[in-house]
Amino acid sequence: MTEANSHITCPHCGTELPAGSTVCTNCGKPLPERKWYSLKGLNAAEIFLLILGSLMLLIGLVAV
Repeated sequence: MTEANSHITCPHCGTELPAGSTVCTNCGKPLPERKWYSLKGLNAAEIFLLILGSLMLLIGLVAV
């Protein structure tokens, strides 16, 4: 595991926690789940290019 991913910060109280924690040991509140497929933070152009690239890959695989 890389050094950047070895800790997470509780969004409620700011406590640093080990990666993989589901509940904060300081405030006891559940930590939000990080999903690998989240599109948050991407603008419309990036989402469009992601969809376009996926379609091009699919068409290329079907054509073979």
